[in-house]
This record gives sequence, structure tokens and C-alpha cells, in this order.
Amino acid sequence: MRPIIFDIDPKWNSLLPLVVINLFMLATVVIFAFKYRERSQTDLTGRANSKWVGAFLYEYWGWFIAPLENLFIQLKLTPNFFTSSGLILSVGSAVAFATGHFGIAGWLLIFGGTCDLFDGRIARRTGTSTKTGAFYDSVMDRFGEAVIFVGLAVYFQSSWMLYVVIAALVGSTMVSYTRAKGDCMGIECKIGAMQRPERVVYLGVGAIFSPPFRQLIDPTATHPVEYLAIAAIMFIAFMSWVTAIYRMIYIMHKLRVSEGRQKTEGRSPILQKLTTRYLDI
Repeated sequence: MRPIIFDIDPKWNSLLPLVVINLFMLATVVIFAFKYRERSQTDLTGRANSKWVGAFLYEYWGWFIAPLENLFIQLKLTPNFFTSSGLILSVGSAVAFATGHFGIAGWLLIFGGTCDLFDGRIARRTGTSTKTGAFYDSVMDRFGEAVIFVGLAVYFQSSWMLYVVIAALVGSTMVSYTRAKGDCMGIECKIGAMQRPERVVYLGVGAIFSPPFRQLIDPTATHPVEYLAIAAIMFIAFMSWVTAIYRMIYIMHKLRVSEGRQKTEGRSPILQKLTTRYLDI
């Protein structure tokens, strides 16, 4: 006999904490929405250069974690502490993905991404920003993201989704690599629709809401399908490749211009308009 608590279907018993947390988060979003227009811009507004994750979400999350940030500064926790914690949370998220606990994996992924936010903000506020710390942060981010996709690959190892996960891993790696290589050549490149914050948000949110969603649409499934998480991974895979290719073309154009080899004469008005708008040429 399966226990029923408060006349709730047993399948929902394990999901109730997740639902409560999600409702709480949605409530804080509504509260912040009323405060948003009255707030002055912060350093997070400038980082919101993405078409997919705008200034509102950046500012909301900064507002939500501000009390913790002040506490951590009083406790004298270092930026490297949060960088290392982010990696540990990413490993935990990967294990949760590999074992099929998508809700837990999503929250660990979001918390790991928040640690990445903490380390930079605390470093700036305490005047402890260093090149060593920035390098350590960048490398740990790459390790953390890679291990997440490894966890997903383990879960989908017998499914066609394995190839999508691999594509997402390759695309995400190339998005970061093109920017790093451009920086080495003196070309700053922060453009693109699927940067790391977007990947964290889409995969994290997709994983968090995936268990309740599949319970709603297919509560009796013997082998549940994580529809929202799958959709997020597919979207990340596609847009990561688009972003990586876009960055490659952008940097190559910039290098040609710097070398004096970029010809603009003879272009059609439409092509001239497109390159001016999207490639800043």
C-alpha cells in the first residue's frame, strides 16, 4: 500500500518541496518587478548584454542574493572560495543529472552559477581582484560546465539525446574558446546569444521545472521523459553553435580590418547594412 499524505498523489510527495521553492521564487520575482523601475542601474545592468537574458533577470538575481553577499563579506570569505564552491556544486549537479534527479540538478546548477556571480562581485567590492583569480575563475568555469554535460551524457547514454548533449558540449566550449582566442589577438568579443549565463539559466530552469511538468502531462509514465530539460539542451546545442560561428566570423572580420585587408567597395546596400549592424564594420 502506498502512503497518501493529505490526499496528495504519492508521486507528488517528493516534488512538493520543489514546487514550494519554485512558488517562493516566482513570488520574489513579482515583488521585485514592482521595485525594478524605481531602482538605479548597477554593475549587473552593464553585464546584461544578451538578447536572451536581459537586465531584469540580472538585476533580480543581484537583488535576491544581496543580503547573502553582505554576510559573506562580513565573514571575509574570499572570491576563490566561491569559485571553488561553484565547481563543487557543478560536480554535484552533474551527479544529480547522471542519476536522473533533474530538479536537484537544476538548483545545484543555478547555485553554482550564483557562486560565479559572488566571486566577481565580492572581489570588486573588497578590492581583491587579481589576474590570478580571474584566470582561476575562468578555468574552473570551463571544468564545471564540462562536467555538467558529462553528467547529462551518462543519463542519456542509451538515447539519441547523447548526440545532442555532445553537440551542446562542443558548441559551449567553442563559444568560450572563440572569445578567449579573440582576446589573445586583441579583439574583444562578448557578442552572441548563448553565452555562459544563458546556458546556466536555460538548463537550470529547464531542469528545475521538468519534473513537475512531466508529472502534469504524463503522470503514469513507467519511463518518464524530461521534456523541458530536453528542450533546453537542444536549444543550447543549436544556439551555442550559432554563437560560436557568429563570433568566429566577427573576429575574422575585425582582424581583416585591422590588417587593412577588408574591402567595403562594391558591396550591395543590403550586405553593407547587415555587416555594419551585426559585425560592426
